[in-house]
Amino acid sequence: MAARMSTPSRGRLHVVAACFLILLCEGYDLAMFGSIVPSLRSYGAWHLSAETIGLMGSASVLGMLCGAAGAAWLADRFGRRPLMIGAVVLFSLAMGAGAVAPSAAIFLVLRFLVGLGAGAVMPTAAATLLDVAPAGKGSRFSAMGFVGVGLGGVVAGLLSLWLVPSYGFRAMCAAGLAPLLLIPYLLRVVPESIPFLLARGRAEEAASVAARLGVDLAEQEREEERRDAVRPASRGRLGEVFGEGRAVGTVIFWGATLFCLLVTFGVSAWLPDLLLGAGYSMSVSLGSLVALKAGAVGVLAAGWLADRFGQKRVVLCTYLCSAFSLAALSLSPPPVVAYALIALLGLGTTGLQTLINAYVGSYYPTRIRATGLGLNLSIGRIGGIVGPTYLGFLVASGLGFGGKFYALAVPALVGACLIAAVPRPRPAPRVVAPADAADRVVGSAN
Repeated sequence: MAARMSTPSRGRLHVVAACFLILLCEGYDLAMFGSIVPSLRSYGAWHLSAETIGLMGSASVLGMLCGAAGAAWLADRFGRRPLMIGAVVLFSLAMGAGAVAPSAAIFLVLRFLVGLGAGAVMPTAAATLLDVAPAGKGSRFSAMGFVGVGLGGVVAGLLSLWLVPSYGFRAMCAAGLAPLLLIPYLLRVVPESIPFLLARGRAEEAASVAARLGVDLAEQEREEERRDAVRPASRGRLGEVFGEGRAVGTVIFWGATLFCLLVTFGVSAWLPDLLLGAGYSMSVSLGSLVALKAGAVGVLAAGWLADRFGQKRVVLCTYLCSAFSLAALSLSPPPVVAYALIALLGLGTTGLQTLINAYVGSYYPTRIRATGLGLNLSIGRIGGIVGPTYLGFLVASGLGFGGKFYALAVPALVGACLIAAVPRPRPAPRVVAPADAADRVVGSAN
């Protein structure tokens, strides 16, 4: 049985593929905004200032905060499967509606709805990937799914080279309807959470999902029983997140994720415009998004290293890569060197977020994993909200090219310091069932 559980089944790989496709679409929707900023700034009908465009970029991240905050509550009541698929429908329709938005105010609201769906998807997908991963392969399975976020950005960058100069920002929004074509496949392969089914008394469905995924259902049931035994009756999910010595680590993860997302969304929203202002050509500036998101694919190797050498070490090194690349870009290097640094920055932003998700997910037991991830991403989204607006004000202030990049390198360094301070989680208390305890007493008496 142990040998079989350590080998990914076809059902598990289908789940990884589904999460990959969902996250690829999410990656497109989020990265697309950076590619259309130059088009929005030159769109005469709306007369947008840099501050207003920054608020548009922040609106989607505010939506992600709300989506991530509500994800745990919705998943607990309705299940992960309908939440994940419903979120895909929401962000796809909101993206498509942006193609016909009559005003900047409506476009801003639609960006919020895109973020709302994306925010619900991310913690749900992260928890699902960790649940189906074989023992010791959580980071690798997370990386296999979340590499879709980076590749979605690559798709956005490549499409922008063709669509934005010829058709403007509305064509990029229209392309966001494509994920609706995936819904039949997602309905077929995305499973419901086994702990959710067991908690609702749907044992037959849980057994069916476990058989399809190659999961040991009996072990899942025993794990739930052990957690029920050590869980105080008055403690809810939020209390469990802070319980068993996890309070300090939880708060540190919130801060580290906040700084990661501040840098990630600040860079994603403004990188092409910053490069244009520094004298790079339009093609080089739009191509920077391809390099940024292509670099995030390096998370596949980073995930393997995290499983082999420890998540904390790899996350810390990736943070330092982000700070280094930002500082080096402040020197306005030649385009080839700039692309290499931007690719490294992609690993240290979008790729780093994937690694942090896996690290945070492994910090919590299965039952509260979605709650822990959802809370972490909700708090972290505050940084994502600040990032585009923060850069928007810097652009409007006339700060030099190098100063803008240093203003992002400092938060990356602070995030690295926070990760270095994450304590080890305490081992879960071992509980002896009453019957077992009685047997031991009798055995010792004999």
